[in-house]
Amino acid sequence: MKILIVDDHELIRAGLSDALTKNGFEIIGEASSVAQGLAMLNQYKPEITLVDVNLGAASGIDLIEQAIALKSESKFIVVTMHDDAATLDLAKKAGSAAFVTKSAPVESLIEVIEKITAGVKRFLKAGEIKPSISKKDFQLTTRELEVLALLPTGATASAIGSILFLSEATVKTHLANIYRKLGAANRAQAVSIGIENLLITN
Repeated sequence: MKILIVDDHELIRAGLSDALTKNGFEIIGEASSVAQGLAMLNQYKPEITLVDVNLGAASGIDLIEQAIALKSESKFIVVTMHDDAATLDLAKKAGSAAFVTKSAPVESLIEVIEKITAGVKRFLKAGEIKPSISKKDFQLTTRELEVLALLPTGATASAIGSILFLSEATVKTHLANIYRKLGAANRAQAVSIGIENLLITN
C-alpha cells in the first residue's frame, strides 16, 4: 500500500510517516503544498493520499478537487485538526474517501486506510465531529483579528508587535480585549475558540 502525505507541518508528516511505516505501509513521498502534492501524485501514483485541509495559503480541498479533475486514481483521506461538520461536508463534496480528525488515535486512521484498501465504497469518518455552528459575532476589531490570527504561531507580544508595527503594550491591550470578547482564559483557549468559529482559518 503506497501512501503520500500532504501536510504543511513537518512534525505532523514525520509522525504520520513513522506510525504508518511501523504498521507495514509504504510512504512514497511527503509534500507540504498543493503544487508539491499534485506533482508527487503524478510522479508516484500513490494508492492513498493523506491531505491536511490547511496547506499554508492554500487548501487541501483544492488539491483533492484538482487531482480528481486530472483523473488521479488515488483515494484521498482528509486528516485535519478541524473537527466540525462543515469541514467534513467540504471534504466529502470534494471527492475524498474519508475524513479523520487529528485528535483521533492513529489506530483509527489505520482502520480507515484498511477499509478503503478492502474496497469499502461509502464515505468513512473517524474522530469526534462537532456540529456545524454559525460564526458568532464577537465584535473583534480588524486589528484584534490580525493579532488573533498570529496567536497559533506562538509569537510573543513583542514579536506580534514587530510584525504589525505596534508597541508591545498595545499588543497586550489587544490581547486582553480578545480574551475578554471571546471568553477565553488564555492563548490556547483563544486559538481554540478562534478556529472553531472560523476567526482563524489557516
